[in-house]
Amino acid sequence: MKKKKTEKVLDNPMKSALDDLNVRVSSPSTRRRFSLREMIWNYPTTLYTLYKKLIPISYIFLFSLLAGLLILIFNSSSFAKLNTRSVKKDTFVEGLVGSVNSLNPLFVTNNFSDRAIQSLVFEKFVNIDKDGNPTPGVAKSWVSSGNGLVIDFKIDKTLKWSDGSDLSIEDVLFTFESAVKLAKRSDTDSVGEAFESVGIEKIDEETVRFTLKENNPVFFKAVSIYIVPKARLEGVDIGKMAFDQFSKYPMGSGKFRVEKIDDYEVVLEDNKYDRYDTKIKKIIFKIYPTLEAEQMAFRVGELDAVGGWDKKSFEYTDEYSNFTKYSMTIRDRERLIFFNIRKESLKNDNMRRSLNYLFDKIEYLNVLDSGGEVMYGPLPETSWAYNNDIEKYEYNPQKAEELLKDLGYTMNSESGYYESANKEILNFTITYLDTPTNNRMAELLAEFYKKEGVFLKIEKVEYNQITQEVVATRNFELLLYEVETTIDPDQYNLWHSLKVNYPDLNLSGYSYERVDILLEEGRQTTNKDVRKQKYALFQRYLNSGSPAIFLFNPAFTYTVNSNLRGVDLESVNNSYARFHNIEDWYWE
Repeated sequence: MKKKKTEKVLDNPMKSALDDLNVRVSSPSTRRRFSLREMIWNYPTTLYTLYKKLIPISYIFLFSLLAGLLILIFNSSSFAKLNTRSVKKDTFVEGLVGSVNSLNPLFVTNNFSDRAIQSLVFEKFVNIDKDGNPTPGVAKSWVSSGNGLVIDFKIDKTLKWSDGSDLSIEDVLFTFESAVKLAKRSDTDSVGEAFESVGIEKIDEETVRFTLKENNPVFFKAVSIYIVPKARLEGVDIGKMAFDQFSKYPMGSGKFRVEKIDDYEVVLEDNKYDRYDTKIKKIIFKIYPTLEAEQMAFRVGELDAVGGWDKKSFEYTDEYSNFTKYSMTIRDRERLIFFNIRKESLKNDNMRRSLNYLFDKIEYLNVLDSGGEVMYGPLPETSWAYNNDIEKYEYNPQKAEELLKDLGYTMNSESGYYESANKEILNFTITYLDTPTNNRMAELLAEFYKKEGVFLKIEKVEYNQITQEVVATRNFELLLYEVETTIDPDQYNLWHSLKVNYPDLNLSGYSYERVDILLEEGRQTTNKDVRKQKYALFQRYLNSGSPAIFLFNPAFTYTVNSNLRGVDLESVNNSYARFHNIEDWYWE
């Protein structure tokens, strides 16, 4: 008699696991029917058998469950109440996102982290207060003569470097002379560019003289730079100064000194040779690659403070009742969209005006929810020189439609876009630095313009690209960008026709002779009334030409452990100056 062929059954882990759960009787050849009741009754054995049989599926399930639980815990209100680290009364820990690039203050940097650390390690020649007025720093006093063209500064001879050596007039001269030398090189961006044509000489062991060729109302802002030690840098070739170890381990005369620096943290310790008796003896900056990584560190209690310019990105801090939120509008920083007037598509003034009229900047800022104040021109409304009688380009799609019609564009009701006579959709490319906040801004801009019938293609680029390929060569159509100005209304570097090429900042390529004259005259006198008249006309002409869309002055949000006292953002204009009174900070 032929034996029956045994059918080959493919292995199935779930079937195998369930087969093993069938309870056997004493006879090995007899098997009980599958019993759900017994399976539930013997649930430990059931679960263990399933776990073993379903490996690696069970591993994946277990780790997914654990990850989900952790996320729920970190986001729960009960965990929020537990988010406190074991605070040392002499230590402050803050989170930073990005990297620390260079701490040498002779070079211009827009890096938020660099500037914050420099403010603690170095001391400025003169400081600038919230109203734009000079206050003592390394220079303790000064007198002007020769109709304001000669200024003699007396330095504070009691100051010391963090190694205990004296800060001298030679250090001051070396700092300014080195900054000017760097400014004359084409491959560097130095703080010396602002006083390159100013004469600097030593009068005696405590006096340095600056001689100006003409009156300059922003002179004190220009010389408000950090002083560096001659003994440490005089042997360094000027061309190699940017790469010297000083950029990582600098020596200053500020309130703190660098004790440690790497890719993950910067540790500062109290400078025992300064004039202040700080309660905070150590500041630790924890460095994270992303906002998400910083958020996780905050949630697990590693940080005493976090800060940034996008309020929405820090909404998670609202969950923690043991933290206080501070906010300040940065009025000497502007977010705007530069129109590249060199491009054929944007040469016509009415095209640029129509794009301004189509944009509802108030609604945009509300939806963006980043914080800040809407701008209607090159100066904020809080400026003493602000001119309210300008074309503000408030949202007006009807006026935009009229302008576009004259340019040959009409709205196609079917496509929803403005189209030319040959059916080409009105479109532009907007370029910007790839950051989470800028991504949000650009995507929202595209949405807003799509509703108005304009197609906006977004092009995000890395830091090296935007500096070396976009800004340096002026290779863009629209550019979403942020610029730093001053509390003073002088904007010569942004809009004068001599500043249209790199490394200057007239990125639009805007040129109008009357504006050039007004900008020149505005910085040749210190008479406030005269200057106000000049800048009132400047704003009117510039806005009429519409070389940009002025978006808003950003706001800096700073969330700090509520037990830390003394934090003061009301007396400063910049986020990196938040440590200006660190000697008054203490843990309660």
